[in-house]
Amino acid sequence: MSFPDTVVPHYASDRQVAGFFSGALNVEFIDEIHTMKVGATRKTPYARHLKKALEYLLRERPAGSREWALMTGVSFWEEDHLYGYPQDLYDYFYGDRKEPPVAPDPEAPPPGKYWT
Repeated sequence: MSFPDTVVPHYASDRQVAGFFSGALNVEFIDEIHTMKVGATRKTPYARHLKKALEYLLRERPAGSREWALMTGVSFWEEDHLYGYPQDLYDYFYGDRKEPPVAPDPEAPPPGKYWT
């Protein structure tokens, strides 16, 4: 096992949670994240597990840009942006944010800028 299996709660034990990170946050689907809100907020084990996984990620910040890209397929070139998106997503799913977050810019970083 490796990151995120050994770090993110319920990632290894709940296929839906792992699927959310690898599928719903993937660059091909991320603009449709609004379609995931109903399932993420129901009173189900999946919804509870997903919320706990997001809370852990936001609280502990265990992933750098490279780990996040491996987990989700989405590249963030700075950690501030990396954790800004899941915070906006969490606020949209469980807080008072009305609009879904804007997907990250897929452009490569400027010359001389490397993954954190």
